[in-house]
Amino acid sequence: MKMKKGESMNFEDLTSALGTKAGNLLKEATTGKAGNAANERAEAFKKICALIPNKIDNATVINVLDLMRKQQKAIKKDFTAHLTKNEEAFKKHASVIAKNNGFVEDQNSYTDMAYGDATMQYSGCEIFATYNAIYSITGKTAMSLAKMISEYEKDGMVLSGKFGTAPKAIKDFLDKHGFKTEMTTNEADFDNFGRKFQSLILTMYNDKDDISKEVHTVNISKENGKYIAHNVYCNGKVVGPEASVTGLIGKMNGGKAKGISLIGVSKA
Repeated sequence: MKMKKGESMNFEDLTSALGTKAGNLLKEATTGKAGNAANERAEAFKKICALIPNKIDNATVINVLDLMRKQQKAIKKDFTAHLTKNEEAFKKHASVIAKNNGFVEDQNSYTDMAYGDATMQYSGCEIFATYNAIYSITGKTAMSLAKMISEYEKDGMVLSGKFGTAPKAIKDFLDKHGFKTEMTTNEADFDNFGRKFQSLILTMYNDKDDISKEVHTVNISKENGKYIAHNVYCNGKVVGPEASVTGLIGKMNGGKAKGISLIGVSKA
């Protein structure tokens, strides 16, 4: 299902795109009203998880996430108390970041920093990708990680942070802070973006056949014309260097990763 420029997107569009049977099952699973026996419901959910990466086009997924971002922003929940606590907690991570050449690679360690109603360990990948992209271009950060979190809590979260950050919010954040950006959901454009921009932010399915394996966002930096992906496994390891963006994606998660969107980032 493809949306025309300017069209709005909602949950009904997503369930429609899945088809009547799968769409109804998704609605039931979301509302907790599924009438199936437990094992039948679990099997149906597995089929839906496989359908979304393979049947729903990337632009639709990005538009749905952005709609949910806008719904979240309208709620106006107050997370200002997180700023001071996150500033203090971040100090404990400084030595590891220095060891990793200035990049955040170990998301799994960030259980002590809040993001909305979640933690940075659980939902912070888009913010870490933003932080890493800025560092890869400038050799420094535009602001503290805690302040970056605070900005995204005001505009960017999906489901109060429990489903991370909408990819379009990343582009908006970088535009606001003086970077030149472009975004594509066309995987055929990914290598072209790699050549055009200083750094990249990739949102991907961890497993192209199973959305229950979740979505992850990483920064891809460039070094000597090759590409390196940061915080892919959230445990300190990087992927690369590889000669192309698509080649790099092919090395992630045993070849199961599938791109959803790519943001190109350079100095303005």
